[in-house]
Amino acid sequence: MSGMVTQIWWTTTLFFAAAFVVTLLAQQVDSRQINAENVWAKPAKFALSLALHFLTLALVADRLGSAWQGSGVLIAVALAATICGVLELAYIAFQASRQLPSHFYVGTPLYAGLYAAMGIGAVIIVLAAGFVGGIAWMDSSLPLAAPLRSAIGIGLVGGTILTLLTALRLGANMSHAIGTEAPGAARMPLTGWSITVGDLRPSHFLATHMMQAVPVVGLVAAWLLPEQAATLLVWLFASGWTWLTLATFRLALAGRPLRLALRERQTV
Repeated sequence: MSGMVTQIWWTTTLFFAAAFVVTLLAQQVDSRQINAENVWAKPAKFALSLALHFLTLALVADRLGSAWQGSGVLIAVALAATICGVLELAYIAFQASRQLPSHFYVGTPLYAGLYAAMGIGAVIIVLAAGFVGGIAWMDSSLPLAAPLRSAIGIGLVGGTILTLLTALRLGANMSHAIGTEAPGAARMPLTGWSITVGDLRPSHFLATHMMQAVPVVGLVAAWLLPEQAATLLVWLFASGWTWLTLATFRLALAGRPLRLALRERQTV
């Protein structure tokens, strides 16, 4: 059973990468919109995000020893996260095909149940990263430089905690916005984040992608710097990323748009 965990997550990564391409193509032939955004924009964003998430897990799992690769617990985690990811994207895409929202759409008991199931699935997907990060951090026998092992642990475990924090608040708010967006209000290009009211999505984005950012810094630092200096840089970068995530989160909770806060800081 050696290598099964890695194989599961590499296959999953390729699936979501292919789904991303398909949803990009769908946007070119289907001009329908939901909330002033192409119906296939959200499936494309989720496919890309899930591809990056499972690519991260595949790369880390590839460094785990044969004992971990054949672990029934880790195989179960890999399968559970994969199944949840596929079902989540399938539901988002199905709703998009019907020109209906998938998030915060609880008009009937069925939709309320499906939305709750999505939330549970998302938690499982995120917790898989924290589990793998914890293994990499604690198992000093892995063939990883100490700064990189620390970066993987901090990035995946820290990213898991911050992602759950921001995602749970998003779910409880039943909207990404803190405040009322005017119809047709301007948004940031590409991301679609609000520039007129508080928006919880920037902090959620930072939380989620801490899982990639910190390990990348650890990889480069381990290559360029002595071990102690590289480890220190990893901790400093992770601390700064955490501060930025929480500051952005607090800003959104206060109902203040990100762009306004940036302008205020520039004028100080």
